[in-house]
Amino acid sequence: MTADFIIHHWYVDFSSGALLHQSSGEQRRLGEYQLKLLLVLAENAGKILTRDELNTLVWEDRVVGNNSLPNAIHALRVALEDDGKQQRIIKTIPRKGYILEAEYCQRVSATEKETLAEIAPLSHEPPQLYDEHAERSLTESAAEPLSASLAEPAVESSAPVKKQRFWYWLVPAQVLLLIGLIVWFFVLPAYAPPSRVNELDSASYSNIRLMELERRPIRTNASEELNKQLVSMLPQLNQMLKDQKVTMEVFFFATSMSLNYTLTLTSPCNSEQLAMNILNWRTNGPLLTALIYRETERKLNEMENCVR
Repeated sequence: MTADFIIHHWYVDFSSGALLHQSSGEQRRLGEYQLKLLLVLAENAGKILTRDELNTLVWEDRVVGNNSLPNAIHALRVALEDDGKQQRIIKTIPRKGYILEAEYCQRVSATEKETLAEIAPLSHEPPQLYDEHAERSLTESAAEPLSASLAEPAVESSAPVKKQRFWYWLVPAQVLLLIGLIVWFFVLPAYAPPSRVNELDSASYSNIRLMELERRPIRTNASEELNKQLVSMLPQLNQMLKDQKVTMEVFFFATSMSLNYTLTLTSPCNSEQLAMNILNWRTNGPLLTALIYRETERKLNEMENCVR
């Protein structure tokens, strides 16, 4: 048998789904899952329950949205007159879950339950000053038990209709998504222009070849911009390569955010390769130039000297 509780001056009768105020006799009703959530929190008062634990214990195997639990917690706070900002009764623990403070929760003994059961019928009549705007939610209604009991089946009967509509649209959406993925991965690549390599004007560099890899139908100005940033460094680097009888081939692919830069150093007896992926390469030209020069020089120094 489910035990009843008194939470912040509200006697919670889980058998009828009603909240009875101990002083004023005002009666409020909760929905099925709101009541079940309150029972789980009350039985674990003083203990932090994670969102996954609450979803499992309250909704069990049902498919619910991400807002179901926060909405139910908000409804309980309204029903129990708990300030959503101060959160004295039901507290939100960031990145953990929720907790019902034990100091506001009292388990009702059998004797107290019999006493409250005798007083409860007196509160079935609504107060004389009835506020029509109070029926904004299931947790705030002050209507008679009969009207509340008639309203609950209407809410429950709408749930299957919503679920049917959800599954009705879910299957076509999955089919369209699958078709879109098939077109994206298998059809579009067949019509995409093939990649090609363009050799830039390297006539002024006897030992350097610059090769740009194009992967888009529209060519960007990356090669021109890269030439502008490297123009102060390439002549000096070319002379260094020439002195050591080493040639260098550079393959690069540039986007607005990244630069894939691969160089191959070849001597009569040895070869070295270096691949770099440089992010935000357009933001600082001198830094980019210094980086490429330093890494090229380091790789050049790692090469073995040819002995003839």
